[in-house]
Amino acid sequence: MNGGRGSLKVTLIALVFVAIYGSGFVGGRYGLPYVEPFTYLTVRFSGTAVILFTLVLCLRIPWPRTRSAYVHLALSGVLLQGVFSTGVFYALYYGMTPAVSALIIALQPILVWLMVSVATARRVRPLSVVALAGGVLGVALTVYQGLASSSGLTPTNVAFDFLGLAGLSTGQFYYQMKNPGTHPLVNGFVQSGSSAVVMLLGALVFETGVIHWTGQLVLSELWMAVGVSIGALSLLFVLMRLESADRVASYFYGVPIVAGLIAWPMLGQRPTLAELAGFAVIVASIVLFNRAGRVPVNAERPPLTRE
Repeated sequence: MNGGRGSLKVTLIALVFVAIYGSGFVGGRYGLPYVEPFTYLTVRFSGTAVILFTLVLCLRIPWPRTRSAYVHLALSGVLLQGVFSTGVFYALYYGMTPAVSALIIALQPILVWLMVSVATARRVRPLSVVALAGGVLGVALTVYQGLASSSGLTPTNVAFDFLGLAGLSTGQFYYQMKNPGTHPLVNGFVQSGSSAVVMLLGALVFETGVIHWTGQLVLSELWMAVGVSIGALSLLFVLMRLESADRVASYFYGVPIVAGLIAWPMLGQRPTLAELAGFAVIVASIVLFNRAGRVPVNAERPPLTRE
């Protein structure tokens, strides 16, 4: 995007997105003691879908005209919201701290960068490789130290968080490749609605469906349904229209820092030295990653194909 005003706009949108999105890791953990993950997510996505459907009707926003648009939105939604949230929430449910969960998810920019590089046959730059190694090192450091010190990390919750990472990365990449150009509220409704159906099936098959309604759970569900699923993801859709897939993904590097800072006062989870070291490595990686991703003004950058 050209122009200082445009760059400032994107920066402000990205900052607000990172702040809200990072809070979601804490918000989920805040309500999970009272409900199982699939059931929690069914309520969350159903509430989001109802709100967005109402807004779409009241604002008379046009619906997609092709069946393929709904298919692409549903598939990307199941990946971007359903698989991602399942992995993260089960990781939190099994004892992983929000900061460490967000730190693993911070590998997403690297996975999207790899996907974009393959899809566009882009030349691999040395600094990108260094950033790739740095991101892996930052997460590996935290996970290894956590497993060794019995700080709540287990092979099970680590595996679930990497499942969430895979869903988020492939979902964002798929959406930007097949984006039908529909309104963000329509995007959110179709994606949340399709994710709610998948989460309901998971709850019926794997969980008891018991919900202990408390003020804490209600606040958690409201924030995740409105603040994160509507607010943060609408901003993400805007960013994905303004920026390339790998550039948008790089904003996720700031999420673990926000999650760690919010979890400290709300959950009493002070970051460990290993987590702080992981944060530092991740920050260094994003600096290298963004520097490596800069394209000269006169250079052509192959866009992702869209239908």
